[in-house]
Amino acid sequence: MGDRFSQLPWAELWHTQGEIPWSVLQAFADGVAAEPDLATELFATYERAREVSLDKTCYTDLYVPAIFALAAPKLDEDRRRMIGEFLVKKLAEAGRDDDDFMMEVLLRASGSMGPVIVPTVLDAIAAEPDPKGAWFHLWGLTALAASTRETAVRDRVAQACAELLERADRGEADPDDGIEAAHTLGSLGRAEYLELLKRLSEKCDAFSGRGDYEEAIVWLRDPAARDDWPPAWEEPVEEWLEPSCRVARDWFARRDAEAMDELNADPAEPRTLIKRFLKSAWATNLPEGLVEEAGYITNQLLEYAHTYEGAAPSDLDERVLRGVLLDVFPRRIAEERDFFAMVAPVVEAFLGWMGAEGMLENASALAQAVQGWAQEIVAAGMDPRNWGPAKRMTMKARQAGVDTTDAESLQRFWYEQVLQSLDSLEQEAADQAEQLPLTPTAPIVEHAPKIGRNEPCPCGSGKKYKKCCGSPTKGQTANA
Repeated sequence: MGDRFSQLPWAELWHTQGEIPWSVLQAFADGVAAEPDLATELFATYERAREVSLDKTCYTDLYVPAIFALAAPKLDEDRRRMIGEFLVKKLAEAGRDDDDFMMEVLLRASGSMGPVIVPTVLDAIAAEPDPKGAWFHLWGLTALAASTRETAVRDRVAQACAELLERADRGEADPDDGIEAAHTLGSLGRAEYLELLKRLSEKCDAFSGRGDYEEAIVWLRDPAARDDWPPAWEEPVEEWLEPSCRVARDWFARRDAEAMDELNADPAEPRTLIKRFLKSAWATNLPEGLVEEAGYITNQLLEYAHTYEGAAPSDLDERVLRGVLLDVFPRRIAEERDFFAMVAPVVEAFLGWMGAEGMLENASALAQAVQGWAQEIVAAGMDPRNWGPAKRMTMKARQAGVDTTDAESLQRFWYEQVLQSLDSLEQEAADQAEQLPLTPTAPIVEHAPKIGRNEPCPCGSGKKYKKCCGSPTKGQTANA
């Protein structure tokens, strides 16, 4: 930090108690207007605050964008452009992190820099070609072009918006992804694109983007009809920072409460075990794709070990692991080959971590055994002979092109399959009835249904059959 900035109230900028220190924020805003290099110091302060907020209560990452927004009216174009480049970059990063809260804050601070940041916004959009993350916020900022008289900027924005909407018109993009671009064309008064907006409006349903396109069409037809509702960045800083800090305060309180609950939880409880494992180097050092699936795989491992084998995490042994990984996983989990290829290395890492934590005997040998089953786990998972009814139906739906992540589509497919099966059964029964003799040729013998080892015992004890009447200690032999 430069000596000439040492007199600023830096310590107060990091306080987490009490109300928002408005006088402190204003002092920094005045400093940004007077000293160009102070903005760079605040960039670094924002980065440090983002790191601190991962573990501790911190509002400094909210205060810094607010300082820039307070300073904006006093800044020349070059300084607003420089600060805007930083804020737009952080907005895009927040989008990639799925941090909706920070995107809202950074949107307002970015927009406060005015139309001078529009070229930076278009560059950021070009680097984010998919409609995710900060997509809508970035496109929303293109409306700043309506506030400039620079024809070149207005034309560049109109061209970018039109190109996106023409792609949507050709079916190469979702019309809903062009809503902000349509609004910008309406704000710019680009009536030459009226027919394009009409076509896109017709391609949207009443519950998605149709109303937004119709609003942009109204603006083009009658500029006086545009509402006077200010964009987010034109709201006074006081009006958006106060609620933002309240939201952050509530979030920190919930996080601290969850952390305390986790601290007081039984360290051997499965959910706690998985959380601890995922934070360990054993999990974080896994390749990227495996890290994403590690929580799900370990959760299913412990759940199925308990449900099907009656085993707690400390009871994991080779018999239990083989039963879960080579029988239950292939039967229950409707995933593709890539997923089953991840199972062995994730489970191996989980067992290694449990051994290192002293929670599981013989963990190293068990991890080595699982490593040796890697190809067998994949083969078992992809062999239709091992699939249970639900998995078989899900895999069949996937092969038929059904989006199995869409519950409604999957349920519809299952329903159709059931109807087809019933029709087939009725036809088969009719065909057999025509061939049956009038009298039976063999005696009819009724057999008692077999009871699965893991099913509830019919005696009503509430135990599994294998641990009750199906146990050899009761003089019976399990029939499944």
